[in-house]
Amino acid sequence: MKNRNVPFMIIASIYASATDVPLEITAKKVDDTAHISIKGFIYNWSKASSTELDRQIQQLKSKGAIKAAVYINTGGGDCFEAEEIWNLIEDNFEEYKFRVGALAASAGTYFLTKGHVTCKRNSKFMIHKPMGRPEGNEDQIESGLKLVKEMTNTYRTAYATKMDISEDEVDKLWSKGDYWMSAAEAKKKGLVDVIEDQDEVIDATTKLQLVACGAPGFESEPPPITTPTSKTTKNKSNTRMELPILAATLGLPPEATQAEVDAKLTALKADSALLETLKTQNEQKEKQEKEAKIKAMLDKAEQDKKIDATTRASFETLASSDYESCKTVLDSMKPLEAASKQITPKATNPDGAPSTATNRDNWTFEDYQKCDDPSVWDTFEEQNPEKAAALIEAHYSRNEE
Repeated sequence: MKNRNVPFMIIASIYASATDVPLEITAKKVDDTAHISIKGFIYNWSKASSTELDRQIQQLKSKGAIKAAVYINTGGGDCFEAEEIWNLIEDNFEEYKFRVGALAASAGTYFLTKGHVTCKRNSKFMIHKPMGRPEGNEDQIESGLKLVKEMTNTYRTAYATKMDISEDEVDKLWSKGDYWMSAAEAKKKGLVDVIEDQDEVIDATTKLQLVACGAPGFESEPPPITTPTSKTTKNKSNTRMELPILAATLGLPPEATQAEVDAKLTALKADSALLETLKTQNEQKEKQEKEAKIKAMLDKAEQDKKIDATTRASFETLASSDYESCKTVLDSMKPLEAASKQITPKATNPDGAPSTATNRDNWTFEDYQKCDDPSVWDTFEEQNPEKAAALIEAHYSRNEE
């Protein structure tokens, strides 16, 4: 259900300016899963939209995506647009799950009522009644009010179902306006299923959303909100966050000038680029060091005759995925032996009786020559070269006499 002809905008957060943190939707395929990311404030005039998401989803489905993993980091926005995004997810995928970053507020929490949800330890959640800004004549306003009531009923039922509480209890939660929850409380109430054992990084863009939504710990006087009249025309006085708020978000004093704020933003971009470069270099270095470490281990294993060229590739694959396990296996292995050395010879004495190690102690070189298993002498000569030489010398010395 879309609201392209609705005479007013039902919004999920009157504090949030979509032009400060515009909607960003991305989708990519990993194996059979479409990884969809929804960031920023959800508004249907954004460049990103349910229409664009539909195009991306169809591309991923044509490549074999049948499941969806949805990342949510949003302060809310247009309830109708959020519902349309949900409809696309439900209609196109057999399974879907949701993961919350730093923030899921207002319309952003609607997705959480639809499936399994994980979040970070510092994730924040906010629910409240959908809000509207009616405009037009009395009939249009009355029609708009009806839509607001219907959307409120939709959200009330969705929250009650997900949290396994009555709709009256939902009304108590949002009766005083915005109802904020920590990750722990959201899990306790059933809005979240699992809390990951790590925190979400709060970057500058996320801070803008938290400030705009009035999140606990990020309270600030919100900037005015003006609905853009077109996709290309913006009123700069209404679309830019007030300078003191932006300055504070960037770690500057509230009295910082526009030039200082711009310089800080430029520096942050430069730092981000440098960090990305250093990260790439470090990853490459770690990769090279790991490859060298694996090569040295396998070279030694070959030298020790524990592996050969035919088995090296298998151990290299194991070492790449789990170096320590591969090392443990190699350390426990014994050197490879030729097949002939692994066979216990069934030698016989010159008189035809079975030969044993003990009854060969007094054998002469001639005895070994008469043995029906030549490998007995070969083994003896290899293991006892000095004794073998002595037997040969004794044999030929005796013959010369």
